[in-house]
Amino acid sequence: SGPHQGYRLENYCEAYNIGLEGAEVFSGSRNEQFGYLVQQIANQEGKWLLVSSPWSENRMGDIYKCAVRQQGSKCSKMDLQTVTSIPNVNEIKKDMNLGLTLVRNPTTGGFLACGPLWAQQCGSQYYATGICSEFDPSFQILRSFSPAVQSKAISINTLVIIRDV
Repeated sequence: SGPHQGYRLENYCEAYNIGLEGAEVFSGSRNEQFGYLVQQIANQEGKWLLVSSPWSENRMGDIYKCAVRQQGSKCSKMDLQTVTSIPNVNEIKKDMNLGLTLVRNPTTGGFLACGPLWAQQCGSQYYATGICSEFDPSFQILRSFSPAVQSKAISINTLVIIRDV
């Protein structure tokens, strides 16, 4: 009825199956947000899944490595929060959430893991600048960096105001 002929568009969806035969399932703690991010990596030892768990260890966070296609393979915690560090800085790693960022570096074959809530204390001030660490394909740390690390604390104890009358 009317000038517009009605066309009825049904909900359209396309389905496909994922082969579950031979599937590997890696699981971890929900409370630690195991599986927040996942990356694939390959090195001389084989193929791996890197699985972030940003709330593990008092929310310091960590990355697990899970060997792919190895009989009875389980994920093992890498303890990257211990090597993710900047020297000569009073670090606050609690709640840094390492693993909220996890990206593979296609150039080096390694990966980058970041904890955006990493902080440093300078005197009585706290600076939450975040931290990232770069790792090679063999899971060895190359470097850690923070975008705005403070080099020295400047503390003002006394303020003198001179007024000219």
